[in-house]
Amino acid sequence: MELNGEGVRRLLGKYKFRDLTMEELKTVNMFFPHFRYSVDTYVFKDSSQKNLLNFTGTIPVMYQA
Repeated sequence: MELNGEGVRRLLGKYKFRDLTMEELKTVNMFFPHFRYSVDTYVFKDSSQKNLLNFTGTIPVMYQA
């Protein structure tokens, strides 16, 4: 999925620091535009559930052999 400001903002509706999260996602997207986001449900040990935003991709790492 492409990073869509309004769509992601809607998904983050219940996040405590929604605006900060949105700014950080925009920054990551600026450097790594191929990253994609998805929403999954996390189930805690006490059976409570929360929707979490996953941002996935590969970060290139330069190293010398």
